Amino acid sequence: MSDKIESSLKNPAEIQRKYPTVSRYGVALVIVGGGAWLIAGIVFGLVAAACYPSCGSGVVAPGDVAGYSPQALLNLTWDQFYINFYSAALGMLVIAIGLKAFRRGQKWAWYSISVFVIVGVVTNLFDYMSWGGWYTGFFAFLPALLGLLLSANSFFPKVPAPRQA
Repeated sequence: MSDKIESSLKNPAEIQRKYPTVSRYGVALVIVGGGAWLIAGIVFGLVAAACYPSCGSGVVAPGDVAGYSPQALLNLTWDQFYINFYSAALGMLVIAIGLKAFRRGQKWAWYSISVFVIVGVVTNLFDYMSWGGWYTGFFAFLPALLGLLLSANSFFPKVPAPRQA
């Protein structure tokens, strides 16, 4: 039994397959991206909560809110608060996944963080198209996206094609 374990540990390909080496920079960028979501969610959520009822243009809605009814302004404030709470919770989740499963090289972690990034970018894109002006949300997704791209070779190694005789 120990000979089988010893022989598998002597083969570097086996070690590489069982424990892929994930780029430190990739892991760090994913964690920084999660931290950016966490900090942005907390800061913008507190700003939205503190600004009601005297919210001006650009805090709750990027357009002019002068003609909105008080109930509509309250609804926009709560919407902004919940969206930012979601962003902060997502940031904590990305940090937790990045510190454990992503660093260990588990594929589900790469897929889940990529889904978070894609959904976030698409959401910001639609928000930008409908409201205009708020493109800064894209920058929160850049570190995690770069971390995913840097670590893609670790999660999906190239398999050499079989040689034909």
